[in-house]
Amino acid sequence: MNEKERQYFHAIQILEDNCTGCTACVRVCPTEAIRVRDRKAYIDSTRCIDCGNCVTACQFHAIIPRSDPLDIIHKFKYKVAVISAAYFGQFTEDISYPVAKAAILQLGFDEVAEEAVITEFMIRVIRQYIRDNRDKRPILSSHCPAVVRLIQVKYPSLLPSLFHQEAPMSILTRYLRDQIIQDNGIKDEDLGIFLIVPCVAHVTAVHQPEGAYKHLQDGAFSIGMIYGKVREYIKDLQNNPPDIDTYPKGLTWALSGVQAELVDCEDIRTLSVNGIENVMEILSRVEDHYLDQYDYIVLRSCTNGCVGGCLNVENPFVAMSRIKKMIKEGEARLIDLKGIEGLYHEGEFDVAPLAPRPIMELDKDIKTAIKKMKRINEFLTMLPGLNCSACGSPTCYALAEDIVQGKASIEDCVVLLKRHSKEEE
Repeated sequence: MNEKERQYFHAIQILEDNCTGCTACVRVCPTEAIRVRDRKAYIDSTRCIDCGNCVTACQFHAIIPRSDPLDIIHKFKYKVAVISAAYFGQFTEDISYPVAKAAILQLGFDEVAEEAVITEFMIRVIRQYIRDNRDKRPILSSHCPAVVRLIQVKYPSLLPSLFHQEAPMSILTRYLRDQIIQDNGIKDEDLGIFLIVPCVAHVTAVHQPEGAYKHLQDGAFSIGMIYGKVREYIKDLQNNPPDIDTYPKGLTWALSGVQAELVDCEDIRTLSVNGIENVMEILSRVEDHYLDQYDYIVLRSCTNGCVGGCLNVENPFVAMSRIKKMIKEGEARLIDLKGIEGLYHEGEFDVAPLAPRPIMELDKDIKTAIKKMKRINEFLTMLPGLNCSACGSPTCYALAEDIVQGKASIEDCVVLLKRHSKEEE
């Protein structure tokens, strides 16, 4: 691993003993970050955006997500969990919203906060940002970390169009840290704030935030892991219903298309796109100025939005149905957001402009790079152009590039080998 690869954190790991070299992961990676060599997959750290496609595609559990172990919370005197709205769609309907929330306290947390608390605040912030930046059209949402990294890797010209404010759970974290320290008289280093998240991209964002001036959270746990651990407390809590505040009207953030619908109004036109392949198609069209009629585009790498994240346990359509039921049956609750409003006006939620992630550099010397490009084109004329991935590279062009970079051989092409063997016969 070179120095450039070591600078990136990823919440995905490969278990070599489980890998069969089937190339299923190679074919679904949107940034061509995976190769198979000697029947084992490996990930190019500079290209990976933690979308989780490979985790879902691998039938042999050779590529697995990773999040922090729960016992790290005990390093802190006061522990807070901030829950993604997608969490509440994971439980069967006999388990109530308050019970699912209160169960997290049983794991050792002193306080539980919901992303849902600031949904309405975020809608106002997004609308104001759009109106203040009329020269940028369309503005692209930055709440999906995988999409932000995708733009850095493949669509760097669109980086200025990103919504340059913190994501909802980070905004809530920033507010909670100030409030809890003030209300409880504890030191900053004694307060641990942890996210409970639906996808690996959010785990990566906690450990290596893009555009943030500092780390806001102290760790991230997968919804699936937390779900498994709270199950043992559910029955007792159902028998003794907890008195705990919930915010059902804010759960809309987890649902596909709803953020765009809420932002849409008389002077703002929005579009919602889910699924990494759809997102890439839309980003290509934005680059070509085919979608300038939109003011704001919500982009999420997971199909069906956050309920489709690979760290969830429930089918995304079932989870969506359950969350919609909670929203429909829930009551609106007045929320005092003066503290958050104050931080917003002070610019505390601004993020630094993002830089492109350079991955296609053939060589630092321009003359050498040009020579390598010519060699790539020469190899391309030899390769069959089928993009079958049987060689372990995602496309014939990627194989040609790997050959020139010394990472593969022309003999890795199975199609050419078969042709040559037939000619020899």
